[in-house]
Amino acid sequence: MSLNNKLKDNIDVYSLDNRIRVVFEQNKHLNSVTVGVWIGVGSRDENCDNNGIAHMIEHMLFKGTKTMSAKQLAVRCAIIGGSLNAYTSKENTEFYCKTLPSCLKEGIDILGDMICNPKLDPEDLEREKGVVCEEIDMYKDSPEDGVHEILQKKIWKKQPLGYLISGKKKNVKAFSTEELRAFMDKYYVGENMVVSVAGNFNKKETLNWIKTAFEKVPTNNETFVSDRKTPSYNKASFVKGKDIEQLHMNLAFEAPSFLDEDRYTAVILNNILGSDVNSRLFQTVRENNGLTYSVCSYPSSFSDTGLLHIYAAMNEHQYERTYDLVSNILRELNEKGITSTELSNAKKQTIVEMSLNRDSTASRMSANAKNVIYDIPWELFEDKIERINKVTKADVNKLVGKYLQMEKMSMGIIGPVNLKI
Repeated sequence: MSLNNKLKDNIDVYSLDNRIRVVFEQNKHLNSVTVGVWIGVGSRDENCDNNGIAHMIEHMLFKGTKTMSAKQLAVRCAIIGGSLNAYTSKENTEFYCKTLPSCLKEGIDILGDMICNPKLDPEDLEREKGVVCEEIDMYKDSPEDGVHEILQKKIWKKQPLGYLISGKKKNVKAFSTEELRAFMDKYYVGENMVVSVAGNFNKKETLNWIKTAFEKVPTNNETFVSDRKTPSYNKASFVKGKDIEQLHMNLAFEAPSFLDEDRYTAVILNNILGSDVNSRLFQTVRENNGLTYSVCSYPSSFSDTGLLHIYAAMNEHQYERTYDLVSNILRELNEKGITSTELSNAKKQTIVEMSLNRDSTASRMSANAKNVIYDIPWELFEDKIERINKVTKADVNKLVGKYLQMEKMSMGIIGPVNLKI
């Protein structure tokens, strides 16, 4: 075990003998601590035949280990606060636990046992397939989720980044425990894993607890190489009729990745466009015209690409007017650019949001894990604020001109319509 780097902002990064990287951010003034285990694998690392397997593994790791049943695992989680959870994204799988400092060792032991000693029982798998299929149906019944997922799938066509995280029912029903173990053997290795701890804890004893809990994680015995390829953006559109009250519209434009030099400018642009109640979309579409309850913009950013989405839900007869207003907002951004007031307000808003996130041990844990797993150069919080403050009107307008062009726009609609777009 070696200390790789002592960083500012009270952050330490270590490397264990099995190549797991560990990142600490200690703050003894807080009342909680969060530990998370990030594995660099998600749905974009799958293929057409096994799409959904990363998500299934996440589920199965809660079905018990070689030392405890699923019920025992649930009881132990409840005792330390019940906040042990997990999620699968397109690029990562994360298991995490937020608890009190006095319960941290228990949380680390549970996470280590789940990852190093999963039971992966065939009978449990058959039952969990039903749970995952229900989850797939749940998202199908959610038009706001569906219009987002389908649009991304069409934009990236058959490229893995467009795969649904939960996968297809056909795949889910066919998974075997052997397939799950083989997938874990490839990706659940030290070189592809980060353990992050943020909050109130003792560094020395916590590092020893992690080393013991995760010592069975294997190494790849060579440099871990991802199979990922940057997907190409393909302009796409679709309309899906559904017997529901509202029409759900999602527009998408290619946008910077979260590693791009323009990432701070992209945050400012999104805040101005539609991230909050003072944005152009909210003020124009909802406040001034009363056409929608839900209207916003949001980024969908990945390590090598990204999208900027605009979403609105409305009654069918309000669609054309809503679409025209959104189009006018985009056209005006391109023709006139943003104002100095918008830029100033967006900077203040971004800095406040970033500052408030620092009060959350879960947010800090995730941010640090992301930095390590993607080898992002470390920046002091003050440096990030400086990067935000240096964004100019010209920077934002340049980004608008590069990405927010109507001829490059993708569009999806789900609702009680039969439109042609």
